[in-house]
Order: sequence, then C-alpha cells, then structure tokens
Amino acid sequence: MHKIRNPMLKMAFSKPMLRNISLTCRGEPIQTEQLFEYTNGRFLVNEKHEKSKRYAKFDLYALCKLVSSLPSISSPISKIDKMEGGFNKALVMTAENGKEVIAKIPCPSVVPSMYSTASEVAVLEYVGSNTSVPVSKVLAWSSDPSNPVRSEYIVMEKVNGVQLVDKWSEMDQLQRFKLIQNLVRLESELASLEFPGYGCLYFRRSIQHHSQVIPVNDDYCIGPAYNASWFPQRDNEKYAGPWASLSDLALSLANRGLAHVQYSTLVPLGPNFGTKAEHSRVLEAAMKTIPKLADYTPLQRFSRPILWHRDLHLGNILVCNQDPTTIVGVIDWQFISIMPAFMQVQWPSFLSPPENYEVGIVKPELPPNFSEMDSDEKSFAMAERDQALLSKCYEAALAKSHLESYLALTKMDSALRHLFLFTDCTWKDGIVPLRDSLTWAAENWRPAGFSGPCPYQTTGDELSRHRLELSQYKDWHQLKSYTQELLHSDDDGWVPPQLDFDKVQTRHDELFQLYMQKESEELSEEEAKKLWFYVDKNDSADFHRSDS
Repeated sequence: MHKIRNPMLKMAFSKPMLRNISLTCRGEPIQTEQLFEYTNGRFLVNEKHEKSKRYAKFDLYALCKLVSSLPSISSPISKIDKMEGGFNKALVMTAENGKEVIAKIPCPSVVPSMYSTASEVAVLEYVGSNTSVPVSKVLAWSSDPSNPVRSEYIVMEKVNGVQLVDKWSEMDQLQRFKLIQNLVRLESELASLEFPGYGCLYFRRSIQHHSQVIPVNDDYCIGPAYNASWFPQRDNEKYAGPWASLSDLALSLANRGLAHVQYSTLVPLGPNFGTKAEHSRVLEAAMKTIPKLADYTPLQRFSRPILWHRDLHLGNILVCNQDPTTIVGVIDWQFISIMPAFMQVQWPSFLSPPENYEVGIVKPELPPNFSEMDSDEKSFAMAERDQALLSKCYEAALAKSHLESYLALTKMDSALRHLFLFTDCTWKDGIVPLRDSLTWAAENWRPAGFSGPCPYQTTGDELSRHRLELSQYKDWHQLKSYTQELLHSDDDGWVPPQLDFDKVQTRHDELFQLYMQKESEELSEEEAKKLWFYVDKNDSADFHRSDS
C-alpha cells in the first residue's frame, strides 16, 4: 500500500472529512451504507436473498486514503459515484484536482476470495503488455481482505470513453461494420497468445501457496480455474486445475458437476430436470466417454489453450465519443480463463446470429414471401435480416483475421462442444443438455472412427423418451427467453433500475396467469408453478450453498 507522505493530505484526511465527500449513485445522492448495499435494480423473486448476496462492506476512509495517496492522484477525494453489477461494486472516485479512478470491490458472497482479484489483475497486466487491446492500467490492488480497506480491491485508471450501448443505435451500417472489424482484430490478438495449459492466469508471486501451477514465464503462471459457481478453496482443489491435457480438464469439470450434485440442494429449473441419482448417472457416463473423445481429431484441432473475453456485450466495450468505431476500452475481465479454443470462441452477444442463420458464403436475404407479409411480419423479417448481416460481418472478419478461431466457432459440432461445457453445470441446467451430447456421441461413435462400443448406451425406448424430453426442454427455454425479453429481465428476475418495477411486476403477474392457464391443461397447478421461470426459494443453508 502507498504511504501518505504529504503532511497536508494527512491533515485533510482525518475521518470527519469524509462527511464532505459527495456520494451518489446514478446521479442521485446516497448515504454511506448505500455504497455497500445493492441498489442497481430490483428482483421479481427472492429479492432479500439476491440483494444480500450482493452486499459488500469495506472501510471507506481507508479506501479514500489509499486512492488519494497514489502518485497519480495526490489529492483528497471529493466525490464518489457508485456503479455496480451482479458481482462487484465499481466506484468512480474523483479527487479535488479533478483526477478520476475506478475502485472495484468484489461481493464476497458471490466472488471467490483471492482467486478472482489476483487473476483479474494478472490478466489486465498481461493483456495490456502483450497486445494492443485497450485495458485499464492497475494502480493498486489487494487480494487479502485483511488489508486496511477490509476488502479485496482493484484501483485502476478510468478509461475516457463511452459505452457502446450509448452509441450503437445511432451508428449506421458502415460504422457498425467498421466497429466489428476493429473488435475482431483485438479478439484475434488475444487468440494468438500462446499458453502451455488450461486454467486461470496469475502472477507467480501472488499464488506461491498453491502447489500446482504451470509456468508461463518468469512472472506469470497458470493456476486454479474458478468461476462464480466454483470456489476452489471451498471444494476439493484437485478439481480446480490447472490442467496440461484436455482429458484432465474434462474429467475435472465432470467431477465438479458431481460435487455440486452431491453437496448442493438441487433446485429444479425447467422440465425433466432430473433427480440426484439421474444427475450422477449421466455425469459418470460422461466421465467414461470423455477420455476416449479427448483424442478425437476435430477436438484436438481446436483444443489449443487460448484466452478469450467471453462476456463482450454493448456495456463492456468503450468507444470514442467522436468516432464510435474506435474502441478505447474493453472492461470486465473478471472470470476470464484460458481454455480450449472450441470452448472459448463465441459470438459477442450483440452479434449473435438469428434462428436459421447459415454460416459460410451465404448472403442474408429477406424471405421470398416478404411482399405478402403484414407490417409487423415485415418489421420482424427486416430486423432478422439486419442482425444476420451483422453476424455475417463478424464471421467474415474472424475468418480473415484469425482462421483458427473462425473454424473453432463454425466447424465444431455443437453437441461435442456442449459435452465439455455442460459437465459441471447439470445442477443448474438439468440433465437433458448433457444427455443429448452423450446421445450424439453414441450415434456418431462408429462414423467418427472410434473402435469398440461407446461407453454411453441407450435403448430404443430411452432414446424416444430423451427426444421427447429434449423437445419439451427446448420449448421451455424458448418460452423463457420470450418471457425475459418481454420483462427486460434475466434468470435471477433482475429488473434494471431505469424501469418502473411495479409495472414490470404487474406484467410478470399477467404472463404468469397466461402461462398457468395453458400449462394447467396438462399439469397440476403445483407442477405448473414449479416450471415457472421465477420460483421463490427458501433461504436455507442448502439453497445458499447451491447458489454459490
């Protein structure tokens, strides 16, 4: 931690002076306690629990003292504006001399202690030093919550740019195409970095206590892989990585899935979710199948370890205010890992292709019967065509800039990809997606050139049942997607702060009644309620454990 050497700063920053700091959130004055609370929206269900998970207490005086003493600031803090997401508080701290920094405070109930902060800082430093991807410079950080701030933190430079979400609707097609090309260039730089294994990136000095690491160079190493649902220090570390082989990675992910099933209370989400015994059987089948698939040529071809930003949405890309095609910042590098290319490369959310999109040299067109459509149908068809054009631009730019990533995105069979992606999250997604990937493996075992029987076998009746349940699962997810779109919400029932919560809640109740009328024709009222997308849960210890 930086020491305050300026005696005037020592005098200025006595604790009573905190009363003179302006505290705001989205332009409105707030009290000190509201800095720690979650105030970025409401929740349709489980609101008390969801807000408590996002509570983050810290020593405001110590944080202000730390930031004001930084050589690049050297001035008392006069204003703090709180921003936040689902995992962190982000504070825009302004000094009396006008200089600004961002202080990021993780919510300890949903972010793995030490691992998250240590890895995010290492990624920012490594990406900033080895690519032209614009990332914030880290000014100070600590992954030890016993520090004077009494919380982990990252203090970084504030990027002078605007979120792409504020510019996207104003940009014409040519501007959007240019922005996409610039984004792909940056992604290609990330994908070109070389790594010797799978896991999360760390400074070697920050993870000396961990016995198993894979050195990258003298300063960096690959260590345990964490995410919001897997806390390495809370579970058996042998499943945390790092991993030198694809087979070891996949088996650890399957073991994570088994650990979740064995030690968590399964809260069914969606139809045909599966019992604990069914989850265990499917995961054990995956563990027998994966080692044989790990040597499969298409998998090996696209299994090179790469670092990839898997949460590129309009809010995480900052652009120049005068020229929105110029990317000046890419933010939110928390939970970024080094994994096989076929598990990493994905469409940025705002460029995801519409239904029935065709990859390759196929120009998106309006449907043949466009002239016969009514105005609403025409508007929908045009929106789908325009989105397909954006997807096609991204596809073409990626093929030109980094062919290996393009092929990993477009040539890898989705069922094979999902076999690796779904093994550690059946507790959240149910057994149907993983079982479908195993079914694909069984059906394609011989054509793919494998000798001997596939470890996963099904009877004709089991296959018929699976196909029926898969259809029901897809229908449920499509209806959930439509419902969330209408409510502007997500899986947690979160409602953005700019919306009228009472109106959204009324709309939710109306949609729920329509849903119940339809479902109760085939299911009991109790069964239908359990399948609704927003379910009240008990605030039990098991629920907290399964949620974390």
